[in-house]
Amino acid sequence: MQFIRYRRGARSVRLGVRDAGGVRDLRAAYERYRTLGGAPDAALAKALRQASLRALIAADARAFHEFLRAQAMQESERVPEEAVTLQAPLHDPGRVIGIGLNYRDHAREVGQEVADFPPLFAKWTNSLTGPFDPIPLPPDVTALDYEVELGIVIGRRACRVAPEEALAYVFGYTVINDVSARDRQFRTSQWLAGKIGDGFAPLGPAVTERQDLGDPLVLELKTWVNGELRQAGHTRDMVHGVAALVSGLSELLTLEPGDLIASGTPAGVGMSAKPPRYLRSGDLVRMEITGLGAIENRVL
Repeated sequence: MQFIRYRRGARSVRLGVRDAGGVRDLRAAYERYRTLGGAPDAALAKALRQASLRALIAADARAFHEFLRAQAMQESERVPEEAVTLQAPLHDPGRVIGIGLNYRDHAREVGQEVADFPPLFAKWTNSLTGPFDPIPLPPDVTALDYEVELGIVIGRRACRVAPEEALAYVFGYTVINDVSARDRQFRTSQWLAGKIGDGFAPLGPAVTERQDLGDPLVLELKTWVNGELRQAGHTRDMVHGVAALVSGLSELLTLEPGDLIASGTPAGVGMSAKPPRYLRSGDLVRMEITGLGAIENRVL
């Protein structure tokens, strides 16, 4: 299933699931689940009221989940997709953990060696924005860059997880643009300043469940700027694959449901062009990953 957060007109944000029939409203689906004899679940009901995918994942509502997969969408649950505005599908993760230099071709293009454990940085929730929302260009920034990345959403608490078990701790995947202000990023030896700007992490269009995507190491990642293909990478080029990242991070801290990992970008970033090709006001950035859909954001 593909989980989304959406707004219809002036109404409040809701949680939904996308399928071929449109958008399935999860609050309406829960009402039918209860009518058909499903047990009440206070944590699930609260997550739906809050429109929080993080809380929904943490609620671990397996019976409701099975209901969604088994029961066809009813008309009372159906919302036309063309009538909704998609929001960031995960807007309140406990952590957003960025992974640096995790594609061999990207490491080569910036003249860096790959490491036994990759560089880490943080982004915060202020950076998260919707899959079609604008990317703000701060007045002091002249080197705004794009980075298409596979976003990994943690599904259950993970502490010192072995690599061969790590994928079972993943809830799903999404597309994330790790927008980076390079002139801020390299003011110090740490990258944080260039990563944490408001709206510097467009996300979406959905969070696709792990079992519906399949092998995360057979995915193509692409970025277009104003229709020109800039990045064309493949997750098989990752230095540290999804399982290795989840396992390695779980040795450093306990990962919690809804935590988000931005797993690194392939070659083709604006910084590495000669001369550099940074984003300007008005540019349209489109990113796509196999099986996850596309996000498209204009720089303003």
